Amino acid sequence: MSAALSLASASHHPIRSRRVGAAGWTSAEVGGAEGLIHRISGEQHAALLRLARSLSGRPVESIGRADAADPVIVALMDAMRFEIMRGKGAMVLSGLDASELSDEDFARLFWALGTHLGIGAVQSSKRDLIGRVEKREDNPEQRGYQLDIELGSHCDFHEILALACYRNADSGGESGLVSGLAVHDEIAATRPDLLEALYRGFPHLCATIDDLSEADVPVFCDVDGVVSCFYHRLFYLNAARETGVAMPALLVEALELFETLTRRADLRATFLLQPGEMVFWHNFVNLHSRNSFVDRPEHRRLLFRLWLHARDGEGRPMARDFVERARAMDRVHEQGRPGIIYRLEGLQR
Repeated sequence: MSAALSLASASHHPIRSRRVGAAGWTSAEVGGAEGLIHRISGEQHAALLRLARSLSGRPVESIGRADAADPVIVALMDAMRFEIMRGKGAMVLSGLDASELSDEDFARLFWALGTHLGIGAVQSSKRDLIGRVEKREDNPEQRGYQLDIELGSHCDFHEILALACYRNADSGGESGLVSGLAVHDEIAATRPDLLEALYRGFPHLCATIDDLSEADVPVFCDVDGVVSCFYHRLFYLNAARETGVAMPALLVEALELFETLTRRADLRATFLLQPGEMVFWHNFVNLHSRNSFVDRPEHRRLLFRLWLHARDGEGRPMARDFVERARAMDRVHEQGRPGIIYRLEGLQR
C-alpha cells in the first residue's frame, strides 16, 4: 500500500499561497519547454541503445529494474526521479535516435526506464501495460488517447505519467504541460474567494454510476503543507448528470477560471515531441494537454504511454481521494471492464 493511502483526506481550508520550490514553475520563468528538457549525452545515448537491443523480443511484463542496471542508466533515472518528485515535476528526455529501433523495441526501452520511477499499471480493459497512443477507428469507449481531437489540460489517475514519441503526425499533435501549483497561486493572487470551492470539489464519476466517488474529490488538496492538484472536469460533469445534482455556482466559476489559466502562454509550456523523445511528469503537480492532429494513411502518429504508481515511501503526500481513484481504476481494468467512458451528450459546462 502506498504511504499516501494512509493519510487522512486533505483539509478544505485553502492555503492562500503555496509556491513550494520548483514545482510552481511557469513557462515565463523557465523559458518555455526549453526549461523542461534534458539533452542526453553521447554516453547516455549509447547506454540507451544498448539497453533497447538487450531487451529485444522480451515480453514487457518480464522486464524489471534489474534489466536496466547500467550505472549510466541508473544515474540518469535517479536524476529524473528527483526532478519529478522534488523538482518541477516534469522532464523531457531529448536526443535519442530511435530510427534503428522497431516500435516494439522502443516501447520496451520506454518501459524499462519507467521501472526506475514506479510500478506500471494497466491502462485499459485490454490490460495493456504500455498504451499505444494513436488514432483508432475501433474505439468504442472513445478514449481520448485513441482520438485525433484536442484534449484540454487535465490530470489522469496515476502518480507518474509518461509519453514517448516514435512517429509524429503529418501535422499537429503538440503537447502541453502547466503546473497546477502555478495555477493555484494565480487564483490565490487574483480570486482567492474561489479557492475554497476548489479545495472542496464535487463527486467524481468516471464510467458508470457504480463508480461514483463516496465523497467530494477536490481539485486542490493540502497534506503536510504540500499542495497537489487533480483536475478532470468531465468526471464532475458525469456525476452532476447521473445524480441530478448541479455543481455549485461558485465551483463552476472557479473551474472556468482554472481552465482559462491553463491556456495562458506565460504559464503553459507547449512542445512537439520529436521521434525518440520522452516526457515524464508528476500527474498531481502538472496538467497535460494535446492539440488535434492530422494523419496520413502511410504516416500515422504513434506515441507510447505509461501509467506508474510511485513506490512505497516515494509518493507525494496527497488526499486519500487522489490515490484511491487510481486504485479503483486498476481494479476495474484488471476485471476487463472500461474504467472511463466519454459520454459527451447531455453535459453542461
